[in-house]
Amino acid sequence: MRSKVAQRILAETPEETKIFARLYADIVVRINQLLKENNLSQKDLADKMEKRPSEINKWLTGEHNLTLRSLAKLQAELGEPIINVPHRKAIDAGLEVKGYVTIYRNTHVNTTDVEYTNVWKKAKTNNKTPLANVS
Repeated sequence: MRSKVAQRILAETPEETKIFARLYADIVVRINQLLKENNLSQKDLADKMEKRPSEINKWLTGEHNLTLRSLAKLQAELGEPIINVPHRKAIDAGLEVKGYVTIYRNTHVNTTDVEYTNVWKKAKTNNKTPLANVS
């Protein structure tokens, strides 16, 4: 359980500060994932980006704000999206109820193998298949 002091500090923290901290942490985790997947160190990334290793370290420890330009450079060097911005598109299937679909621009989907139908079917589930092997 949190102390009363911690609860008071959290209650007084502006919502945009909480959102900023969550987003920054998510971005840093994503960058570290991509570094690991590409077998790169922070120094390797700094060399590729023609930056000082200390600047990369500041980005990844939260000591310096990442700009949109920095994120674009990071994405270009790491070769994969760091952030995804969803776009909502209205859908109208000729029914009374209209809905929305969220589209992620950075996601590449191959739809040539998908059969489209205007009828939704409930997926069959097999309750006998374990989700994980636990020993």
